[in-house]
Amino acid sequence: MSYIDTCDLVSELNDLEAEDGDGKDGLEAEEIERRDAIRELLEDIGSEDDDGVTLIPEDGFVEYAQELAEDIGAVEDFSAWPATCIDWQAAANDLATDYSTVEFDGESYYYQGG
Repeated sequence: MSYIDTCDLVSELNDLEAEDGDGKDGLEAEEIERRDAIRELLEDIGSEDDDGVTLIPEDGFVEYAQELAEDIGAVEDFSAWPATCIDWQAAANDLATDYSTVEFDGESYYYQGG
C-alpha cells in the first residue's frame, strides 16, 4: 500500500519553491500545478510543520485497519480464527470515524491529526 507522508510533501514543496526562486516563471506549468496542489493539501489538513501526517489511500483503508489491529496486538494471526471471521470492512468503517478525508492527486485519503 502506498501511504503519503506529508513530511515528504513539505520537502517536495520546498524544492519546488527553491527552484522557482523569485517566483518569476522558474517552474513549468505542471510543476506550478503540483506546487499549488501541495500547498492546498497542507492548508486543508493543517500540516505545514515537521510533525507530518500520514495519508492512507481510501482504497487501502481496510488493509490499513488490519495492519493497525496487528500492530496494537488486537489480532495476532490473520490466518487463524477469530481473525478469519472478522468483517474487516466493518472494522475499517468503525475506524474511519476517527479519521478525516481529503482529496489529493485525484484520490481520496484518510488521515488523522494535522
